[in-house]
Amino acid sequence: MNRNLKIILINILAMLAVVIAVPFVALEWLDGYTQHGKTIEVPNLCGMQLEEAASALRSRKLDFEIVDHKYVKGAKDDEVLEQRPVAASKVKEGRKIELTMSSSHEPMQVIPPVVDNSSLREAQARLRASGFKLGANVLVPGEKDWVYSLLCGKDTLRNGMQIPVGSTVVLVIGSGDDEEDESDVVIDEPWFE
Repeated sequence: MNRNLKIILINILAMLAVVIAVPFVALEWLDGYTQHGKTIEVPNLCGMQLEEAASALRSRKLDFEIVDHKYVKGAKDDEVLEQRPVAASKVKEGRKIELTMSSSHEPMQVIPPVVDNSSLREAQARLRASGFKLGANVLVPGEKDWVYSLLCGKDTLRNGMQIPVGSTVVLVIGSGDDEEDESDVVIDEPWFE
């Protein structure tokens, strides 16, 4: 019996050692694997060219990914406009920094089908929704508030054309004055007899 008691005690002590040692070893391994407490400060990349930003990130053992391009008037092509995470954030080695870069290409937008297809109010709503600015309307003889054409600068626009977003568009609309005078209209008398 003494021998059985000794075996039971050894087993209990072995189980206690395993219960204490396994979490301790696992936590130590996890700290090393995740580099717990070791962080790198993200540099401010905004305003840098792509090559300069890439070099600054590589020197800190960080990676990057371009997630978007935006057109900003006056910005150089391939200039960092935004970054995530922001500058001075603490991240782990190898983290990907998401960059939004500038583009030299002005975004274009399609003219919605408003010429000879809509009233003034509807055309204004559709053009504003498409991102265009509206200039002062030009009146021509014709059906009141009917859109006869669109102008951008000196150019006459057609439905479906592409122009830069934010361009100023002028609507050429009818003034309500008929092109023909009613006295010029000839009525065929035999029809009314």
